[in-house]
Amino acid sequence: MAKFEDHISQAKRNLSFLESINQKVQDSFDWQVTVCFYTSLHLVNAHLSQYDLQYRKHKDVNFALNFENRTSPARLPEDEYLAYNALQSLSRRSRYLVNEKDNKLGTDQAFLIYEKHIARAFRHLDKLLIHFSARYSLDFKPVKITCSEIKKNELKFFL
Repeated sequence: MAKFEDHISQAKRNLSFLESINQKVQDSFDWQVTVCFYTSLHLVNAHLSQYDLQYRKHKDVNFALNFENRTSPARLPEDEYLAYNALQSLSRRSRYLVNEKDNKLGTDQAFLIYEKHIARAFRHLDKLLIHFSARYSLDFKPVKITCSEIKKNELKFFL
C-alpha cells in the first residue's frame, strides 16, 4: 500500500504539472480538469491511508468518504465530499465527453470541456487543498493559473 507521503508527493507533482500545462497550453481544459481530479484522488488516497484503507474502485472510495456514512472513520465533511465527486464527474466528462446528468443513453451529443468547467475544477480542488492542508498540516505551493472565469484572490491555492 502506498504511504501517505507517497500520495502527497504525487499530488504536489500533479499540481506542478497542472501549472505547466495551464501556462503553456491554455486551451487544454480537458487535461487540466483531469489533472485536477487526479490531484484530488491522491489527496483522498493519502487521507484513506491514515486509516489503513486502500481501494481500487471509485465506488468504494466514495462509500468510505461519504459524509452520510456514519460508520466510516474516513468520511469527509459534506462540502469536501461533494467537491471530490464534482471533480470526478468533470473528469469523466473530459475523458469520455459525457454528461452524467444527461439520462439519454442514445444521445449523440458530445459534452466538451470549456473554461467554465476548468474554473469549477479549480474551485473544487482548492476546497480540497484547504481541507487536507489544514487537517494534516500540509504545505502546498500556490499554483499560478490563467483562467478568465476565476477572480483575482478568489482561491487560496490558485493565483
